[in-house]
Amino acid sequence: MPSSKKSKTECLNPNTGRKMNIPTEIYNKMHAAIQNSLKNGKELTYTEIVESVIEYFSKKQVDFERSVEWYAVTVKHDMQSRGELIPFIQKGKKLHRLTSKK
Repeated sequence: MPSSKKSKTECLNPNTGRKMNIPTEIYNKMHAAIQNSLKNGKELTYTEIVESVIEYFSKKQVDFERSVEWYAVTVKHDMQSRGELIPFIQKGKKLHRLTSKK
């Protein structure tokens, strides 16, 4: 039986410093969906990000049979670690927005 090594992407957690590897294909799908949900300066809660990701996958007919919530938080944390998005508190709500790339 031939071994099929799938590419993995290392995700960082800014809160714990832990690292984990997830399939690159899943990382790329989730990263694109999160970027889409926060485009044009949108500021969303984690729950709103998950809802937006589910809607994005549905519109784009993306096959995703795993836990959207788990992968969304994992990739969101990685994006935060890499400086691609920032969490902040506004009116008692934790929101997230993309950082502006220069």
